[in-house]
Amino acid sequence: METPIWQEPPRGMAVDPALLALPGVEQLRSFVDGRSPAPPVARLTGRRIVEAEEGRVVYSLPVSPWLVGPKGTVHPGVLALLADAPLLAAVVSTLPRGTPTTTAEVSSTFLGTASQGDELRAEGRIVYTDVTTGLAEASITRRDGRLIGHATSRGFVLPPLDLSGETPVLQTPSEPEYDTPDPYLRPVTGGILMPAALDGASGLELLRRQLAGDLPRPPIDELTGMRLIDAAEGRAVFALPASGWTANEFGSVFGGMVALLASSAGSAAVQTVALPGTEFAALDMKLNIIRPAFPDGSELLATATVIHSGRKLAIASTEVVGADGKTVAIATGTTMLGEAAAARAAETRRF
Repeated sequence: METPIWQEPPRGMAVDPALLALPGVEQLRSFVDGRSPAPPVARLTGRRIVEAEEGRVVYSLPVSPWLVGPKGTVHPGVLALLADAPLLAAVVSTLPRGTPTTTAEVSSTFLGTASQGDELRAEGRIVYTDVTTGLAEASITRRDGRLIGHATSRGFVLPPLDLSGETPVLQTPSEPEYDTPDPYLRPVTGGILMPAALDGASGLELLRRQLAGDLPRPPIDELTGMRLIDAAEGRAVFALPASGWTANEFGSVFGGMVALLASSAGSAAVQTVALPGTEFAALDMKLNIIRPAFPDGSELLATATVIHSGRKLAIASTEVVGADGKTVAIATGTTMLGEAAAARAAETRRF
């Protein structure tokens, strides 16, 4: 039996901590020009930094077959995944040497979607910084320039480190050659739901059929190891292995992966209360990051509960916890239901 991607030894690596001895914008430029290595999460998904200047940073992400859902379009959780990087990087780009920062919260608004084969561009811009706080915003566009997402974040600027010694001279890292492409470039596994499978079934019925193994897991679950583990009316639970592939540039679990997990659980919880044939479209998600998680092989659990379900809108709250039971993040998301969601989907497909 073939080893799942997320169980393979990860590719890419964390940076040399000495990188912090450079000003923030120079740290970022070292990733653009290849003097610092791409982290595992970038090798997994194809996410990469392409531009960096003081106060402005751009990342891109190819819409591979791994990242689309049943309709062949990107799940909003992927937009949340992408937004996290340029938001934090925009703050980093303004900081002096030896000054670490971390994201405290991210608010994402979903305005549209993209299809397989497209390329997403996320441009982060600084809004405000002082000695303790960094605010940033990001716009996500498709290749045709259409805006499909907007996000804002608040980060903590931590006290400067006491760095001594010479400024590091970075050289292009040496990595082994592999017999296979990076995961996002490989033939997709997993499946999508055909229209015949959807006819007459409620959202909860579809999730229960997936739990029973009667329906295929989505490709993004096969890529990351994320999986549905429980579903009941108004509630859904997802798990994500904190594998080495989830690591960011500095070795902790990439915040965008936590956002993807929370978004998936929240969407599934709303799906459990949707009647057969109901259209729904995610509008927004606010994610508060309580503490970092680390790629130690344990599992992150996301439990989502519907706290409001009306004729036009549903709201779900999600808690992400680590293996020690401590809360890693809390998310709240709003979903549009019914005719308005159908009209929005039709409008998106026009472009």
